[in-house]
Amino acid sequence: MKIRPNELTKVLLVVAALCSPASALIDGSPHDLSAVAGGSTCSFCHTPHGALTGTPLWSHKLSTAVYDIYQSSSLEASVGQPTGSSKYCLSCHDGTIALADSVGGSNTGGTYITAGKANLGTDLSDDHPISFVYSMGLSTEDVQILPASAVPGQFKLDRSRELQCTTCHDPHDNRYGNFLVMSNRRSQMCLSCHDLTGWIPSSHESSIALASVANDSYLQSSEYATVTDNGCVSCHRPHSAGGRQRLLHFARSEDNCLSCHDGSVARTNLRSDLSKFSRHDVVRYQGLHDLAESPSAAARHVECVDCHNPHAVQNIPAQAPVVPGAMRGASGVTISGSPTRQVQYEYEVCFKCHGDNPNRVQSAITRKITQTNTRLEFDQSGPSFHPVASPGVNRNVPSLKSPMTVAAMIYCSDCHGSDSASGTKGPHGSNYPNLLTGRYETSDFTQESSYSYELCYKCHSRNSILNDESFPKHKDHLEQEVPCSACHDAHGISAAQGTATNNSHLMNFDMTIVRSDPVTGRLEFEDTGVFHGRCYLECHNVRHSPKEY
Repeated sequence: MKIRPNELTKVLLVVAALCSPASALIDGSPHDLSAVAGGSTCSFCHTPHGALTGTPLWSHKLSTAVYDIYQSSSLEASVGQPTGSSKYCLSCHDGTIALADSVGGSNTGGTYITAGKANLGTDLSDDHPISFVYSMGLSTEDVQILPASAVPGQFKLDRSRELQCTTCHDPHDNRYGNFLVMSNRRSQMCLSCHDLTGWIPSSHESSIALASVANDSYLQSSEYATVTDNGCVSCHRPHSAGGRQRLLHFARSEDNCLSCHDGSVARTNLRSDLSKFSRHDVVRYQGLHDLAESPSAAARHVECVDCHNPHAVQNIPAQAPVVPGAMRGASGVTISGSPTRQVQYEYEVCFKCHGDNPNRVQSAITRKITQTNTRLEFDQSGPSFHPVASPGVNRNVPSLKSPMTVAAMIYCSDCHGSDSASGTKGPHGSNYPNLLTGRYETSDFTQESSYSYELCYKCHSRNSILNDESFPKHKDHLEQEVPCSACHDAHGISAAQGTATNNSHLMNFDMTIVRSDPVTGRLEFEDTGVFHGRCYLECHNVRHSPKEY
């Protein structure tokens, strides 16, 4: 059948009308390769004749490379080798095929895509996953993924319902830069699929601090200046990520935090605390933390994300024991020993490592009752404990400083944290042992002073202690250079090991200072009433067989 000239003209006009908008948006963009394709923009990728079967008139040779694909313990989707339109993109962007190497042609050994951010190579393990089915059930398996039906229309899946490069990139339209299908200012693109718990209104979502001054070349070259405008890409990068799992800027987990939290972007410099004598040594442990790890079986380690959820942190105050804003959204372990993905109390974060985990830190003091599981030490069923998980048992503590009362509760970080007078907060680092906020001498024959027991005297009045307002022999013991820790176990005594008679008032003797009474053979304290008791022991060569007060 012959086509009349006027009919052919109509067909060509329709084709031209369809092509011209795309061509106009490509002209002058990085995809304008007309110089390589002999003067035609479209013909670099497309051909009207002899195209690959089942393709959009595709003319460029496809790569036969086998790719390393993205893997993560938190990924619910099933990701395989690239398929569909992603193969078209990779025919240039993996750097294995010459730019002018077309179907039916011969490889002339011509120009390949240059090294840089556009050349992804064949290792896609550091790139956002592609070629996976964005099924309706994906959001059921991962509550932080939006249902496919809720994803905006700009994000197109292919006929197999697979997410491809072209879901986020439109190769014919560069109006938003990087051929994105929409602006990614304030993570508009990322949040079209990712529904992060606590992101709005988190500090990283709303901070107007200048991310451009971070010690991070990726942020320094970003088109956006502030943390809020960069959003997700303040920490993540969709291609060529340094930290492959979870697509972070840096391979070392802590560097993704400290590139800003070193005083350059964030106000406080955590690097200074993390270099102190006693610290949560995030630099020491590499590659051990995993988002899916079990708190009771995890290898001993610490990373920033063990205590902080960067997607949910807020700069808001809280009152003990409620979790402070800086730890909002972190996972932990409850006082009953159950793992929780969203902690309610600060101590639940601490219990994750310092509770049932067998790799927990051991005590530096040898006591009559040995217990290093802080969850058990602070349990309200115990005979005595500092009021971390519940108000204390003792209703008579005259040494407490106002506004502290016997009904008050405290944070773990009230005692364990930075020793700096101002600036950084929390248990990042301290010049005092055991990450303490103040000096706490535990050596025998320590001379009493406001400095020696600085930690205790933050809550307990030194005058009250030395005036014997509770135990009538406090002053005498301190003048004999017996440290507080010789008698008192600062955390508490578990219900399974102690009793209200023998272990009230945090009584649990330091065995390197206190010995059994040679007369009775006993090493024991007995509570006989308010401000009354008796001791069986020997200390500083003084026998208590017993001594009563």
